[in-house]
Amino acid sequence: MDKISCAIVEDDAISMTLAESLAQRTGLLEVKATFNTPDLAVPWLASNEVDLLFLDVEMPGMTGLDLFRSLSYKPEVIVISAKPHYAIEAFDLSITDYLLKPIKDYPRFLAAVNKVIAKIKSHGRADNPDEALFIKVDSLLLKLNLESVLWVEAFGDYIKIQTAEKVHTVYSTLKKLEEKLDSKKFVRVHRSFIVNISKITNINPNNLEIHKKIIPISGTYRDDLLNSINIL
Repeated sequence: MDKISCAIVEDDAISMTLAESLAQRTGLLEVKATFNTPDLAVPWLASNEVDLLFLDVEMPGMTGLDLFRSLSYKPEVIVISAKPHYAIEAFDLSITDYLLKPIKDYPRFLAAVNKVIAKIKSHGRADNPDEALFIKVDSLLLKLNLESVLWVEAFGDYIKIQTAEKVHTVYSTLKKLEEKLDSKKFVRVHRSFIVNISKITNINPNNLEIHKKIIPISGTYRDDLLNSINIL
């Protein structure tokens, strides 16, 4: 399994150093960025997704939990705080674990990280070696290479999965399919469309183009799309 990408948001320098050191010690995590204030983390996280966030709670500007609520995507979270009374609020947000400062207990830290890895595996979000999905076609289960998918369109009680070669019509919903797709590679742009980000050739305010197909973009999903692509 590839390393889990993570970022640390912590305003205390000693706690930051400890968290980064323990993360590197596991050999399971790749620390992409560290921030000593939420204000610095917000713009970076708006254009860079990670699998895991280590968050302090009490920080200047906003709390770590408020930062998590503001994100358009929801990574796994391990809270690191000196205050135990935030735990109920944190677990209401479905955070993975809550560590109390000072975080010097490596086995406890490692146990929290392993919880994250288990959750990510169960979601299929960061550990999908085959990059494939089995779809039911008549009485067969057909293996579909997700890289070949251009877009998916809702069609009544069915969905149409479009590849360069053909269209597969499957009895399912976009919501159910969306839960199985890697959000770093596929994004919903309309109530009726999910697209493969890598296949987009151009985007304007109201639609995008893939293989000469014009696909509408709704205001509800526009920010999700823009946050999923690299913009110069």
